[in-house]
Amino acid sequence: MSQPFSQVLAALAVAMCFLKPGVASLFLQRSARSLVVWLGILGSASGTAAADRDAVVSTPRVTATLVAEVAAVVPGATHWLGLRLQLAPQWHIYWRNPGDSGYPPSFTWTLPVGARAGAISWPLPTRIAVGPLTNFGYKGEVLLAVPIEIPGDYAARSFPVRLAADWLVCKEDCIPESGTFALDLPVVGVLAQAKPGHRGLFAAARQAVPMPSPPSGWSVSARVESGQVSVRIVTPATAPPLDSLTFFPFVEGQMQPSAEQRLRRQSEGYVLTLTGAEVPIGDWTSLAGVLVASPGAGAGTGPIAFAVDEAIAGAAPGAIHPASPAAPDATVPAAASEGRVPLSFAAVVGLAFVGGILLNLMPCVFPILSIKLLGLVRHAGEAAEGRRQRRRHALFYTLGVVGTFLSLAGLLLALKAGGAFLGWGFQLQSPPFVGAMALLFFALGLSLSGALPIATLAQDVPGSWRQRHPNVDAFAAGALAVLVASPCTAPFMGLALGAAFAMPAALTLAVFLALALGMALPYALLAIMPRALAGLPTPGAWMARLKEFLALPLYATVVWLAWVLVEQVGPTAIVYLGAGLLLVALLAWLLHLQHPFWRTGGGIAALATALALILVMPAANSPAPSAAPGGPPSVWEPWSPAALSTAREANAGVFVDFTAAWCLTCQVNKRLVLSRDVVLADFAKAGVQLMRADWTRHDPEITRALAALGRSGVPVYALYPPRGEPILLPEVLTHTSILSALARLPDAGQHASRTSLSTDERK
Repeated sequence: MSQPFSQVLAALAVAMCFLKPGVASLFLQRSARSLVVWLGILGSASGTAAADRDAVVSTPRVTATLVAEVAAVVPGATHWLGLRLQLAPQWHIYWRNPGDSGYPPSFTWTLPVGARAGAISWPLPTRIAVGPLTNFGYKGEVLLAVPIEIPGDYAARSFPVRLAADWLVCKEDCIPESGTFALDLPVVGVLAQAKPGHRGLFAAARQAVPMPSPPSGWSVSARVESGQVSVRIVTPATAPPLDSLTFFPFVEGQMQPSAEQRLRRQSEGYVLTLTGAEVPIGDWTSLAGVLVASPGAGAGTGPIAFAVDEAIAGAAPGAIHPASPAAPDATVPAAASEGRVPLSFAAVVGLAFVGGILLNLMPCVFPILSIKLLGLVRHAGEAAEGRRQRRRHALFYTLGVVGTFLSLAGLLLALKAGGAFLGWGFQLQSPPFVGAMALLFFALGLSLSGALPIATLAQDVPGSWRQRHPNVDAFAAGALAVLVASPCTAPFMGLALGAAFAMPAALTLAVFLALALGMALPYALLAIMPRALAGLPTPGAWMARLKEFLALPLYATVVWLAWVLVEQVGPTAIVYLGAGLLLVALLAWLLHLQHPFWRTGGGIAALATALALILVMPAANSPAPSAAPGGPPSVWEPWSPAALSTAREANAGVFVDFTAAWCLTCQVNKRLVLSRDVVLADFAKAGVQLMRADWTRHDPEITRALAALGRSGVPVYALYPPRGEPILLPEVLTHTSILSALARLPDAGQHASRTSLSTDERK
């Protein structure tokens, strides 16, 4: 398969290996599996890793071969074919239930008319520890065998078999792979005429498949005890004593794979204790899976594996608890926190509330907040009626902030549940939305400059519409503040949102409610507290000049949004956006005319045409270049999962800047910290490779990487050591925070010394 297409496949599935079980992650996994299968079919037609009509696909990690038990087929018989996967040392693939992360291999067969392929016959898996997670899968070599039914009236001389397969192979990083395979098997009258094929390989694979039911004399039952599932196993008197029991569930999201499976012996048999999932998917009512009973070392027999399907007595919604000592809905997965320590729900809410307050200081929110504060100054000296109006205005402003935050969160949850890979600020990845925001800010700027004589959402602009509908105006002002705040991530906010999206939907919305209340609090306090307003300047003629001055940050925002559009769409965006801005200016001029037709009809036509130009703006076919042609080479390499894996092996560390053109905090950090020569020199001295993951346009691969770090938006700064967990830096970067993170790298100084020595030797 060609390298570019391999990168596309990686963009669809690589971070699956880090997803915790949950309702949204299950939809995401299933959607990604289907997409990877079809993309594998399309890509392999022109790829180089697996030529058409070839039975072998080789990568540096896996050699996959389509094999048949016999070298010919007989009409009316059932024959076994399988995909033999030979894995490089330390790499693994997944069982039908992958456990805490990953996804299983998937097959799509193309067979002659009338032929049918059965289900995969899954050999017994092993438990594979990956950090705090536990996966179910295979190492070394495995054969995934499938029965193929040959129609009795099949009359052709050969039986063509085509298989499109995809699988996820993991070590410390995960790489999705796929290939197409082909076999043309001759057709014979009787099986005796066929060559042996791979009979021994399939015989060994059958031995590794668990028995379909418990052995004779064994009995298995399950019930809920103290919030956990107790499995009672009674063995016959002739059975050797058991040293361990392990259960592999068929269904994802019910049992916690990484939890300890405690075994104790009783007078009559054994009891195995299993724990419910942290984020359960559905109700766990049936013990369906594979039990593996391992006798002691001196028993002289190997493990006994068999399938079970028994009802769990006492199972009911909420009866089975997760592995953590806290309540099932009060704990955030460890990946959500900076130090990989679980955060309580109360802590996440507190972080969200503080992050919402700090969001008012972000550069994207400040222009709108300044306009609102100017309106408060105008009414600072009003009497009791004025105070009542300000309190009402504060209430509806808060409702606008809360309603918009919850609407965006609900939309994001719905899209994620439907299989989309999105994060916070996803609407800024849409060029039409960015273009519409540019038109809106331009209109607000014209209004403050006195060129657009209509009431707008801004508080300080007088107008009959706003005076007649002050509550609607206040609500709309809160909604606008949230929309312009979406490109920003304040301190503590990224951690809180990353943890929130790992929770059930109801708790996610509760975290967003805390974020909204934090954002609305400062303005609401100023509006309802007379003492706070008493400290503001006395209204006067200076307010008109300040109002006009506040149009400049809005015009600057338009310039920034135009740059974002160029990054997303390319230079053609300027033509469409420029025409839209020209039509908004035409709207302002028409509204000054006395003729009612031009004021109304012409204004509506100009505004509708401006919006239409934004909506029909073409999408980009390729990423915008990161540097001007012929310019100096950048020290920042483009990020990809494969590039990150390679760089971690070759350097003392890898620093990844997860950024986006529409993220103002990202751009401030980039210019004030990450582009400084002294900072770049410190990275080089520590032997750290620099990478940049640009999330300006929608990129599912980056979304998955952010989710693996416990984040749902940018900026995110991660320092990856050669082995182990990444180090997360704060959203607002400083040189000191970077030096502190570099000091935590193992052997960073030694790596730098070795690099310098190698350089001197080359000289």
